[in-house]
Amino acid sequence: MTSRANQDQAFVLHSLPYKETSLVVELFCREAGRLPVMAKGAKRPNSALRPVLVSFQPLLVRFSGKSEVKTLTHAEWLGGAVPPEGKSLFAAYYLNELLMRGLQREDPHAPLFDTYASALRALAQGDDMNVTVRGFELALLQHLGYGLDFERDCTGQLLRAEMQYVWIDQAGWQTRTERSDYGVPGELILELGAQGQMTRSMAASFRPVTRQLLLSHVAPNGLLSRVWMEQLLKA
Repeated sequence: MTSRANQDQAFVLHSLPYKETSLVVELFCREAGRLPVMAKGAKRPNSALRPVLVSFQPLLVRFSGKSEVKTLTHAEWLGGAVPPEGKSLFAAYYLNELLMRGLQREDPHAPLFDTYASALRALAQGDDMNVTVRGFELALLQHLGYGLDFERDCTGQLLRAEMQYVWIDQAGWQTRTERSDYGVPGELILELGAQGQMTRSMAASFRPVTRQLLLSHVAPNGLLSRVWMEQLLKA
């Protein structure tokens, strides 16, 4: 890696104190991917970085260094974003946890970065949380290589709108049997594949599918923020 300064768009995913005055911050950068940086002196009251390094705000950052943890040399707020509030704030933290668990460091996913930014805007403006979260889950799984097939089942046959399907990991859609705990209507699978727009009925139907895949490939031990979010949704 070169030691020259790099510039990128970024969001703060997580931060931890380092020594007395600094922070180690996990950034999600549009071009660099998930990236840890050292924000020297960021805990000092007069630090220019301190009020900027907050979650859910679009930033322009510059960093340098050859080690795994880069040195943050500049960060400024790009503006134009209202952070999620209330229950939506927990959903936003859930998205951050998914990215922390799912993404390898310095593995760029520019389209996923844009999807994340759109999801934060949707949560901030009060859009349906289940719809927003489920759409992001599917996008993340797609970028990690565990995306769903919206055209064919595990045998290669075209999906049929009138059938019910269950997703078999590493195989694909299988026609629902009486022993299946859930089923996704073929009509919804085909509609989502054709239009790319999540609806409330889709969000409910795909929930067991995304949960299964996330537990298998992203967070085998579960996601703490998901527990919080589901408790709030039931409240």
